[in-house]
Amino acid sequence: MRRAVLIANLLIALVIAGVMTVQLRADRQSELGGAFRDAENLAAALAEHGYQTLTSMELALNTVAGAVATMRERETTLTLDGLLRTRQDMLPMSIGMFVLDAEGGLLASYPDDFRISQDMSELPEFINHANGHCEGMCLGLPRTLQGAGIGERWGVTVTRSVTDPDGGFDGIAGAVLSLDYLLALYDAIRVGEDGVVGLFSRDGIQIARSPLLERAIGLDVSETENFQQIVAAGVPGSFSGPYPTDGVRRIGAYRPLTGGSAVVIVGLGVDEVLAGWYQRRNFQLLIVLAAMLLFMLASYLMVSHASRLREWQEQRAERMRVMAQASQDLVRAETINTLLDHVAESARRLIGAHHASASVVRDGDYSKRVTALSLSDAYARWNDYREPPDGSGIYRLVCGDNQPARMTRDELQQHPVWQTLRRKHGRSPMPSGWLAVPIVNQAGESLGLIQLFDKQQGQFSEYDANEMVQLASVTGVAVDKLLVTAARDEALARVTAAREDVERILSSISDAMYALDEDWRFTYLNAEAERVLGPNAESLIGRVVWDAMPELRDSVVEHEFRRAVKERQPVAFEYEIPSMHAWYNVRAFPHAGRLTVYFQDISARVQAEERLRQSQKMDAIGQLTGGVAHDFNNLLTVIIGSAEVIIERGSELPEDVRDGIDMIRIAGARAAELTHRLLAFARKQPLEPRDVDVNALVADTESILRRTLGENIDIELVRGGGLWKAEVDPNQLQNALLNLALNARDAMPSGGRLTIETANMSVDDAYARDNEIRRGHYVMIAVTDNGDGMPAAVLSRAFEPFYTTKTEGRGSGLGLSMVYGFVRQSGGQVRIYSETGEGTTVKMFLPRGKGIEQSSYRPSAASAVDGGHERILVVEDDPLVRTHVVNSLQSLGYEVTACETGREALAELAANAPPDLLLSDVMLPGGMTGRQVADEALKLYPGLRVLFMSGYTENAIVHQGRLDPGVHLLNKPFRLVDLARKLREVIDAPRDAEPGAGKT
Repeated sequence: MRRAVLIANLLIALVIAGVMTVQLRADRQSELGGAFRDAENLAAALAEHGYQTLTSMELALNTVAGAVATMRERETTLTLDGLLRTRQDMLPMSIGMFVLDAEGGLLASYPDDFRISQDMSELPEFINHANGHCEGMCLGLPRTLQGAGIGERWGVTVTRSVTDPDGGFDGIAGAVLSLDYLLALYDAIRVGEDGVVGLFSRDGIQIARSPLLERAIGLDVSETENFQQIVAAGVPGSFSGPYPTDGVRRIGAYRPLTGGSAVVIVGLGVDEVLAGWYQRRNFQLLIVLAAMLLFMLASYLMVSHASRLREWQEQRAERMRVMAQASQDLVRAETINTLLDHVAESARRLIGAHHASASVVRDGDYSKRVTALSLSDAYARWNDYREPPDGSGIYRLVCGDNQPARMTRDELQQHPVWQTLRRKHGRSPMPSGWLAVPIVNQAGESLGLIQLFDKQQGQFSEYDANEMVQLASVTGVAVDKLLVTAARDEALARVTAAREDVERILSSISDAMYALDEDWRFTYLNAEAERVLGPNAESLIGRVVWDAMPELRDSVVEHEFRRAVKERQPVAFEYEIPSMHAWYNVRAFPHAGRLTVYFQDISARVQAEERLRQSQKMDAIGQLTGGVAHDFNNLLTVIIGSAEVIIERGSELPEDVRDGIDMIRIAGARAAELTHRLLAFARKQPLEPRDVDVNALVADTESILRRTLGENIDIELVRGGGLWKAEVDPNQLQNALLNLALNARDAMPSGGRLTIETANMSVDDAYARDNEIRRGHYVMIAVTDNGDGMPAAVLSRAFEPFYTTKTEGRGSGLGLSMVYGFVRQSGGQVRIYSETGEGTTVKMFLPRGKGIEQSSYRPSAASAVDGGHERILVVEDDPLVRTHVVNSLQSLGYEVTACETGREALAELAANAPPDLLLSDVMLPGGMTGRQVADEALKLYPGLRVLFMSGYTENAIVHQGRLDPGVHLLNKPFRLVDLARKLREVIDAPRDAEPGAGKT
């Protein structure tokens, strides 16, 4: 029987051990997996916070750098001081800001006495920018800063280059990021005493560390194995191993900031992560061991003493019942005092003693023990007796080696400890017998003591001692459980306090943020989210997001949110909410089935990107236009000229043939006008800007407009008083007004009102940045009609060439595009404001004049075709155009010599007498432009007259959209009368009034 019981005990122990091993291993993996996910999500949240912090500083530095590039030197210091003060007030994370010039001199700083070093030109940040080693925004090395108003603080510089108008280095703009700002968040959400949060630069320099360890700030960990793996990965990830800065083994995660300027590393202490698992393991082992011990002891006693203890069965059954009840009571006990009361009462009843006490020692100090008493009725008179807590040797007697102790009255009287107690506490009676067992925890450490005095029948036996050992074992487990629970409650209180700190921090984040639980209900909104979502935002708490915002149901928002929770991966996307007329950048981070969502209004950025795409598209069309204009105008020159010659000399041709040729001439003229408008849109037409009295020009244009628009349209002029002169080509401005008036007429088929208004306007930095125009003074011309107006889809494409809503044959779609190109080439801007049914306003902003001599804006009157007998050298590479020009000149009576390339022309000039005029195309093959040919010719013959002809000038004689001073140009295609008039104008000009004679 004994062997069978032993085998059964072993089998049960093996089964229980196997089940516990599998369960504990699975539990451990689950704890580690959850810790990795928490670390990854924490790293993602901190990386987002770091990115927002650096982005806010970068935006501020970009603003400062842009301001420095545009400010006049005289205004720089005063303007920069105000700008730095404004930006510093908007950056809670910044200690101070400064601006250095190209030599490292301090232009401005805020606070006024803010300095990083005595000689700012020796800063590594300045040297790196000056040598071109740092592009965009750069992070410097952490350093301690001292100064009035800031004390002694840790900070790291954030800098970017300031460039001059030519793109060269012109200094740096910088700010100092306060490490206290970062550590406020890191300290609040760092998990555990061994947890570490670190921010590292991409070069491996530690910028911030929580908990703060000053000797680690600025430490270079780029050569450590973990950091090299992080840099090589370049993407978020996790790790298990030594932390880069202190070598302590941790598990954690890392995540680079968007843009790659830095990386956040979160490390969690392994022991802290597994602390709960250790406690559960030890508790389960202790319970199982205690149960197995009881089972084995009961089996052993049953087998060994079955024959002798039959008469004790009733007593044993009672003891077992008391022990079971005691175990239940101990497990259910919620406080140490309650637990000790159960232990003392159970011990006294279990053994049958008159006096029992149970004590638990606090912090190893026996004088700070907690004690409970249980007395029989016979000892009720001692109920008020409490042994003074003097820490005397009675506890050390038992707890010193954690072994039970048992003595009779005689042994007690002879023992020195009891003799000392008798002298100190004469009131204490000498017991007839004494039994004490220690209470120990699972680590074998002493927790307290159970004592029994005066057994009711006989002396305390070894059997009694064994019973008490069992009770003490269960008591130790229960005490340990209560201590663990107390520690857990204390830790939970700390976590709750930390969570409240985190919520306060989240409420201050600039991005809007809200949290959803596993049922998609709102559980938290920060202040920014409440502002964005409106006055009813507080009512969202507790509501399901799809019910509160029905327009998000079945949208990309719902799909992405559900994917984030399902895959347990953060998601980021952009989404437009039509009801709010806004675009948002959304980032969602899952954790334990819940979701934390950041969102930011990016409507301004989306609109700016749309404007950029539109500008790039229109620039591409302009490049294409310029590419075909040269050859197209050459062909039109021949077509129009040949048609005129045939009409002039073909008087004997049949009438239908003459009509057909005349149609060819008219079509060519229309094609020439079309090409002219395309070049105007492409900003490649040669302009001759002068200071123009816009009010006078508008007044003189009124009569043309009244004849053109008809009587059913009223024209009103609102001319601003004290109007500045505008620097503009007057003839092209008049054409632009005519085009706008014709567009307005088509928008008012039943008649209406056309208003032309002029006014002075000053453009500041904010308006210039939002409207793609330089800061300065402008003359504004607004053309307004009360017609049909434009829908948004039409308005967005209004300036595109060939885009028109008119019926076929009623317009080419080049009117507004020509106006756009002309105003932009003149250094101004055009804006359209329109609503369906409310009419349209087109505003032209023209640069204020600079004192250039005013020119006439009226077209030259037609004159007779006058020829001459002078000698003309023609340089034209196109054979058709060359032949046409030679024939035209000869028909006018001139003596003509023609060359195909510039080198042939220079050889002709060197070999023969100088001609009276050089007529050259601007664009020539063979490596020389017409301008270069003219320059060489003037070196040979300084008084030589020069006339250029071109259908597309590029940059040879036109710079920044303006014809070079003193240059004469005949635009292709041209008629015979245009050629004759321009020749006489150049040849007959007085020498002292001919600026082109020496500087074409």
